[in-house]
Amino acid sequence: MVSLRDLQAAFASAVRFGDASSIARFVVADGIDPERRIGIYANNVRENFLATLEAGFPVLVRLAGRDWFRQAGSGYFPLHPSRSGNLHHVGERFAAYLEAELADGPYAYFADVARLEWAYQEVLVAAEPTTLDLVELAAIAPERHDQLVFEMSPAARLVASMYPLLAIWRANQPGSDTTTTVRLDAGASRLLVVRLDRHVELRELPSGEFVFLAAATGGASVVDATAEALAADPEFELVVALPRLVRLGALTAFHLRRPTPTLRSTHP
Repeated sequence: MVSLRDLQAAFASAVRFGDASSIARFVVADGIDPERRIGIYANNVRENFLATLEAGFPVLVRLAGRDWFRQAGSGYFPLHPSRSGNLHHVGERFAAYLEAELADGPYAYFADVARLEWAYQEVLVAAEPTTLDLVELAAIAPERHDQLVFEMSPAARLVASMYPLLAIWRANQPGSDTTTTVRLDAGASRLLVVRLDRHVELRELPSGEFVFLAAATGGASVVDATAEALAADPEFELVVALPRLVRLGALTAFHLRRPTPTLRSTHP
């Protein structure tokens, strides 16, 4: 007697990998060969998956061509099938998949393009951010700044790359000049992807601001984040960067860490 769990697992495997041999004998033909019946269902699942994936990565589709994209998506599908009723999330691991598949090749930059596009998709549907209370922030005494930790907006992401991602993005938007050529060695990118007023913006950040934002929203205190930013860019100025990052919508909250307890010696 085959359990329901085993039947479900066999069916899922048939849909993912296209081999219906282990499940066909349990399917009622009803005028259609069981393997063909499963094949129709599997094809519908795969096509819906690919269509959703394609909708989430329009720049990559334009760069690589639809045929290549569908081929890459077909390789990605059985390894990372949807685990949610919401197909929006199918592209979550696509950049990592491409990074492994295209490593050290001429199209390795496709992975970073995919990473940027997925950040855009995440920001698009993220929770509504709050507004950082500047009055409350200003009231924090300087001696407590080593406990001050900023929080990034839920509708913001950071994307770094050795490639000029913003130029690639702009050159591959609908209506852009198809003759535009972007040199892959034109410089690195440090991008803030943020949703503001119901639209998503991509902003190139100076190295100091990018490092500060990554550190400050990654658990480092404002003191430690500033030190990291200065190491990356000696001209970094917190008094300039902080208001700008707030205006950009990157920082929307903060909290104070508990101070590290001082250990007292028990020896005389």
